[in-house]
Amino acid sequence: MLFDPSFNDRPVDADAAASWQPPGAAVARHRSSDCVLTLPDVDADVPARATIKWRSEASLDAIILEQFRHGPLRAGDVHDPASPVDAFQQAFFAWAGRQLGGSLRMISFGLELLDTNAVNDIVCHQYDREDFKPVSPLHLGVALENEWVHEVGVRAQPLRDAHPLLLYTLFNLVDRASWKTVPVRTPGWFLCEAACRHWDGDESASDKDAHDLLMEMYEDEEAVQRYLPSTLRAALCPDEVRSPSKVQGRRARSSVLSGNELRTLRRDVPGFVSNVCSELVALQDLLRRAGKRELFDAGYEAHPLYSGCTLVLEHNERTSELLDDFLEAEFSAGEASGYSRFITFSNTRHGIRSQYAEWGLGLQILRRLDRLLALVVDPD
Repeated sequence: MLFDPSFNDRPVDADAAASWQPPGAAVARHRSSDCVLTLPDVDADVPARATIKWRSEASLDAIILEQFRHGPLRAGDVHDPASPVDAFQQAFFAWAGRQLGGSLRMISFGLELLDTNAVNDIVCHQYDREDFKPVSPLHLGVALENEWVHEVGVRAQPLRDAHPLLLYTLFNLVDRASWKTVPVRTPGWFLCEAACRHWDGDESASDKDAHDLLMEMYEDEEAVQRYLPSTLRAALCPDEVRSPSKVQGRRARSSVLSGNELRTLRRDVPGFVSNVCSELVALQDLLRRAGKRELFDAGYEAHPLYSGCTLVLEHNERTSELLDDFLEAEFSAGEASGYSRFITFSNTRHGIRSQYAEWGLGLQILRRLDRLLALVVDPD
């Protein structure tokens, strides 16, 4: 290894004549050279390669210890951990698996543990990335890696026959579960998307109001007729799941069937409709327990490209067109991610217990929602 010898031979005469050759050290030849570091011989037994293992941050180890101390994690779920992080991963996913009760069949959903640097790498291109302000180094990522499109299809008619408000109740509870856990695209999402694209955001727009707007956009009467509210609303979000008619003799103000109504209906209908009523009652009870708590709808909103799934009455040309256009636009914008949320782990006793209680309830809601979808989705 050679060091700069110019300090040894640099001219000290300020009036020295200019030279075409910069001053430099003389060649060492047979004498010892200035500023030469001579390395000793290395024995052949010395390893030529090394492995670097980064130490986890002390703050990360500390917050992991607090999770075991105040959370529901079990030491018995940990086997031969390589590090505190490994021990936490084993215990956390064992706990989450017990809450979820098995793999989800109808919903795309996953949980990942990330440090702050990993989250920053994911959100670095997002416009509102400054809103991610972690107060601890450990985060829970709610992952949505793909999206399945489900339709009720032929299962809709038995539900209609059982009660005129059963389909409305189904989609209402799916929406409410979605707001607490992971996004699910339902007919209401498609209607909102169509209104924003074609009717200046007014979901209740009349054909007369929308006609001029559509003509400005498309300048073609055939295209205008294709996107009129009366045409699109019927294909995307029909009245029976948007604003159903009142049922004669029913005194309740809400169009959502109550738990008592669902239990009564369950006794009067056969087959899978009875099972649907049971799952709706169970889901309704869990949502009542959740109240105003955020569950998995807390933390940093990560602009997910996909939702947990899509559930529509009928997956037709119009729903397919809207979904394809939306996904293409989001992908092209470059801000979408494969995550719904990043939730920072609490480091206080009360915060830790509250988080695990909310996450546990959120996982139970997802399990019930998955079972409900398995019943109502057209098997073909």
